Amino acid sequence: MAYQQGDVITATDYNNFVSNVNAVIGTGTGDKGYGLSEVSTVSAGGTIQASDWNSLLSGLQKAANHQGTTLTNASNSVSTGGNIVPLSNLEADITLTDTNRLNASGGNMSTGVAGVTSTRSTAWTTNVSHVFTVTYASANAARHFFNSGGKIKMTFARSGGTSSNQNTSWTNLFSDLGTVTMSANGTAISGSSQGGNGANGSRGFHQLTGSAAEILNTTSSTADYTANDLDIKASVSGAVVTFTINLNDDHVAETGTFTGGALGTAPNEGQAYTGTDSIDGTLTSTVTFDKADNASFVQVASPSFSTTTEISAG
Repeated sequence: MAYQQGDVITATDYNNFVSNVNAVIGTGTGDKGYGLSEVSTVSAGGTIQASDWNSLLSGLQKAANHQGTTLTNASNSVSTGGNIVPLSNLEADITLTDTNRLNASGGNMSTGVAGVTSTRSTAWTTNVSHVFTVTYASANAARHFFNSGGKIKMTFARSGGTSSNQNTSWTNLFSDLGTVTMSANGTAISGSSQGGNGANGSRGFHQLTGSAAEILNTTSSTADYTANDLDIKASVSGAVVTFTINLNDDHVAETGTFTGGALGTAPNEGQAYTGTDSIDGTLTSTVTFDKADNASFVQVASPSFSTTTEISAG
């Protein structure tokens, strides 16, 4: 309800305000909750003190500052014996911070923090995988990480090696893709997908289950190599998120028989041949993360990263 000067604010109404603010800044559920200390409620029939109002306003302002949300009641406080005239739009402010709860102002984030890197320098022909886990202090801590704007980011690169169309096709695939970013409710890429399903914009942390599900699939657009693809799946179990990155070289080497054709007889006329089908040079899978990191507003702990399958295996 809307209040005006002279109204009596009941403990029930005040506690409703507190409940809505705590849903955003406190433990919360689902995609609500930053993990901050919650505002205390007041007892039924009790007097709502200036300190109670200021605690509520402080929690609301922390959420707004973290998000970059502008409030009507910004910087307001209540003094002992004062009135609530400056809080006339409090309900609208609380609703606004709830609406913007998944926003995070860039200045309040640590970005590009090192997670884990896996590198391969030997040639490969069929498929290679990089499997890694991201572990949080608890399942709630994982939610708070993503709810406050946390992201897991992945980039891929191939360099050096022989000069071949096969190598070039993978190099271009990675370059065009850019950064793969999984956030609270979706996955996105900074570049473009040459083919395949692309990034799953509706599958982020909150849509993960205990079964690995695809968050990205992109195929090569280079002629003769369109069967090659990069596929990323993710799952969650409690406080642990598992990512499985598969690079699949499904291209089949060309085969045939040597012949000179109209030019005459070839030196190895009639002999069978099989084309080359391998990728070499240095292959790198790099994982970083962003997290809320302003101690005055919202600050979450960094997760730990561990590689369970190196891209150099196999």
